[in-house]
Amino acid sequence: METVFICGWCGTDCVVWLEPVASWWTPKFRAPDYFTCWNCGGDSTSPPPPWDEA
Repeated sequence: METVFICGWCGTDCVVWLEPVASWWTPKFRAPDYFTCWNCGGDSTSPPPPWDEA
């Protein structure tokens, strides 16, 4: 699943891939601890769930 996180350095929307995790009842995903902004190249911390699909 892809979601949009906002860069903590420049405020740009960044599309981040969430890794699927095995679950019996509901779809679950794991976000990376950090993501790199495509605009400024800065590393930002991923926000806590819940996440919306992009």
